[in-house]
Amino acid sequence: MTPESFLNTVFFSNSRSCPTLSDYSISMEYNTSKSISKQAFDKRFNNRTKAMLLQLLQEVIASQISRKSIYSRSLFSEIRIMDSSEFRVTKNLADSFPGYGGSGTDAVAQVQLEYELLRGKVTELSLGSALDSDVTAGRKQLDQIPPNALLLRDLGYNSPKVLEEISQRDIYFVSRAKAQWSMFIKHDGELKKLTIQDIRNKLTSQKEKYLDLEIFLGSKILMPVRLIANLLTEEQRQVRIKKKRSKRGALSKLAEESSGLNLFVTNIEKDKCSAKSVYELYTLRWQIELIFKTWKSILQLHKIHAMNAVRLECVILIKFIWVMLNWSILKLFEETSRKEISLHKFTRTMVDRSTTLNLSLLQDPESFYKWLMKLNKITRKHHEKEYKKGSKLIAEILI
Repeated sequence: MTPESFLNTVFFSNSRSCPTLSDYSISMEYNTSKSISKQAFDKRFNNRTKAMLLQLLQEVIASQISRKSIYSRSLFSEIRIMDSSEFRVTKNLADSFPGYGGSGTDAVAQVQLEYELLRGKVTELSLGSALDSDVTAGRKQLDQIPPNALLLRDLGYNSPKVLEEISQRDIYFVSRAKAQWSMFIKHDGELKKLTIQDIRNKLTSQKEKYLDLEIFLGSKILMPVRLIANLLTEEQRQVRIKKKRSKRGALSKLAEESSGLNLFVTNIEKDKCSAKSVYELYTLRWQIELIFKTWKSILQLHKIHAMNAVRLECVILIKFIWVMLNWSILKLFEETSRKEISLHKFTRTMVDRSTTLNLSLLQDPESFYKWLMKLNKITRKHHEKEYKKGSKLIAEILI
């Protein structure tokens, strides 16, 4: 079994599911007429293969073509969106992928993803465990981010100290704020602690939907930021409380009080971005949730049967490389059509057509061009991104 035949088999057999060793053997025999035992395949999933796949993934990410943004304007040089997604793996992998403990969480893998929205470039794609710190992962990327970029990250990546570090680099952020964070407001020349009840009182006494306050964040650093807040409906509040209780059990008084509020902090200047626009910018973060849902529902990223840790890492790395192939083609088509393409629709079509792909096709420019043109025709006709009635387009949110 040559390295090329091994890669050809595992890469193009791995797009939709998690094949067994027998599946690989059958695929190899079907495509090459060579009989390779499943034991031989198992031996190929070793640390050298893992290192090779990791290097290949890093090269693919680094070699992405710099594309023109399909969006006509933006206040920011870049918009970086980062999040993680977890999935359970079998208990035998607890040493390599430790979980939180408790029911069914002995072994949990975590995928970290960061991408740049304006030009569609993936900047981070990696596999770790549930115990890997989001804060550490987020800080690791800071040196690569240019001034005047905007960061949209979940609360797990941020703390007052991290937000201060981001701001010192001339990078913008919009982040949810924890009710437990120390917040202060200047009153009669002195700093006064701002409570959740204070915020609620200010919102109920004003006509505007959003509260927009200049505050100081963190009892030690006293970082100047804007606090953006709005009230949830009673129905939304009850849904949030129910969700919190399902995760944590009984809630503290502060958790109950803050459940009826959306709290955001940002360092974007008021004259550049209204409170409503800040809220809308944060909604762009949900794009990354849709990406994870697509990977799980179509590529079955989280459906992993029992295997050793090295083989699992190889299988996931192969899926990551497949993801990058999908991503690069989709962004090429967006650039040429100047329209947003549905990742979900496009990925489904790519998976359905994966049996027509192989290394020989990718290495033949003329054949691959014809394959791309057929796919482009389908994409233009069937894959344009649709929005729910009343929802703003990304281009309408960007300022």
